[in-house]
Amino acid sequence: LKEGLKEGLEKGLEEGLEKGLQKGKREERITTAIKLLTKKFGPLPEELKSKISKLDSVTLEIIIDGIFDYESLDDVKKYIN
Repeated sequence: LKEGLKEGLEKGLEEGLEKGLQKGKREERITTAIKLLTKKFGPLPEELKSKISKLDSVTLEIIIDGIFDYESLDDVKKYIN
């Protein structure tokens, strides 16, 4: 019984840590995307920042990777809407 409980706790801790790391990476990508877009285009509308903060990690990574190719915020919005 004790061994099974220990294994369960270890698995739960591992899963919790992994979820926490994924959430942290996503939040970092949100911050990076907003920071880079602000630096390139000036202050972003609050609505756009709000939409960016709800994106998944893959979409955020696509936006960050394309930062040098965007000519306007319209180029970015195609990934958001």
